[in-house]
Amino acid sequence: MNIIFMRHGNATDNVKEIISDKEIYWSTLTEEGRKTVLQSIETLPSKIDKIYVSPLPRTIETAHLVSQKYKTSDFIIEKRIREINNGKYSGMKNNEDLDRTRKMQIAGDYFIRFGEYGENKYDIELRLCSFLKDAYMNNFSSNTIMIISHGSITSYMKRILKIKTPHIKTGKIEEFTNVDFNPLFKHIKKLNDIKLVKIRERINQINSLNINTNLKENLINMVKKEFNNVEFSDDYFSSFISGLNEKKLSIKKSAKFDSGIILVCFYDNFENFAKRWIEHYISMGIRNFVLVNNNSMDNSSKILNSYAKKVNISFWNIKENCNCIKLCGLKQQILEFYGTNHKFLMINQDELLIYEDFLHTKFEDFIKNKKLTCMKALTLDVYTDKNRMDDLEFVDKGTYRIDDRVPYKKEFYGGPIYRVFKEKQSLQKIPYVLYTDKEIYVNDHYYYPWNINEKASFCSYLLRYKLLKDDKDKTSFYKEGISVAVGDISFDFKW
Repeated sequence: MNIIFMRHGNATDNVKEIISDKEIYWSTLTEEGRKTVLQSIETLPSKIDKIYVSPLPRTIETAHLVSQKYKTSDFIIEKRIREINNGKYSGMKNNEDLDRTRKMQIAGDYFIRFGEYGENKYDIELRLCSFLKDAYMNNFSSNTIMIISHGSITSYMKRILKIKTPHIKTGKIEEFTNVDFNPLFKHIKKLNDIKLVKIRERINQINSLNINTNLKENLINMVKKEFNNVEFSDDYFSSFISGLNEKKLSIKKSAKFDSGIILVCFYDNFENFAKRWIEHYISMGIRNFVLVNNNSMDNSSKILNSYAKKVNISFWNIKENCNCIKLCGLKQQILEFYGTNHKFLMINQDELLIYEDFLHTKFEDFIKNKKLTCMKALTLDVYTDKNRMDDLEFVDKGTYRIDDRVPYKKEFYGGPIYRVFKEKQSLQKIPYVLYTDKEIYVNDHYYYPWNINEKASFCSYLLRYKLLKDDKDKTSFYKEGISVAVGDISFDFKW
């Protein structure tokens, strides 16, 4: 088979030196770019059987110019040869972080990603191998095919096919006859070997854990399926496993629990909110508490301990400085300690759970009436109007959005932090779950397997008081028409 590679003509974002990896940027050919493409077209052979085109505007426009010469050729828009996804740097200029990522990829790192949530080398080569294999299978050996794509993508394909030529320039073509596809199939095997090594490394970490067989099997199934998932990087996975394996998590004071819901909370230095926090959950009918002192140095423990005669409180300790992912591993330890068929509320120290008629309905009755085995909540950040003298508390209404491109199907974001600072934070949580030992608490915002997040009913809110603690007297979040008093929150869940 003969292959003609063509890079799109020079485009507007090339001139601006902007990373243009999305159709919406509408980076189209410059006059110079059109001229170069037309000159290259004149050198093309008289017959091309099939032409594959990246879906971005600059490659489509290049293909349109090519189509004027090859009116009977088969043009196929092929998303697998699109530009590299550069994650958070999409639409920006090149930077040192991207250059560092490229160097690490050249050195053999297949899993470091461009811009945190962009593609990695494994993603790129996997889709290109899939495309080249299909091109090989769906064309005759005597056919000539053309691939209109991007500079880096073309270089990747040439490396996969062991074609050693310099980086292709904009608007230019490269012709190769009787291309040998054996290197492609060797590279497919190489990618599979890389995958197996990555899975084996993680399975070895899991096998070193002293955990029950079911959880171990579930974790192994997870790493087999999600070894390259953007949500489970090596650092992420290692942090979670270190939490699950942490030996310093210990019980300081044990209490006998009844058959009701167990509320789990890690706390540190929240003496100003502790009384309000625990009384809120006691008023909801919660009687079993696992309260984990995570380096708290103030009077939080003393305040919480004063309720030990009213409700059942087991006090635990962990003196390690833990990131949020390691904390998830620690929470999984607690789920395991109390075991299957227990009902859990996983709550942070700055969160108050509310649901319809929560002032008059105990939470146990609420979940029983709703027949819930797991429950989803939207986090509402609470703030005050700094221009008022009263202590009214407000939340946003109408500023929330859903991103359905995540593996757990729906990510809620928005609210005052996004509105004021454009900082996107995940706001969905599953605070309540009936633990069956299949649920892996991999993140504060979702469980694994993913279907748990889909079946969880959205019927509660978590009032988060972090802004009042961290941003006092600094930023005004109140806005007329958007800010709603906490007491006026509706439970139609159309936020």
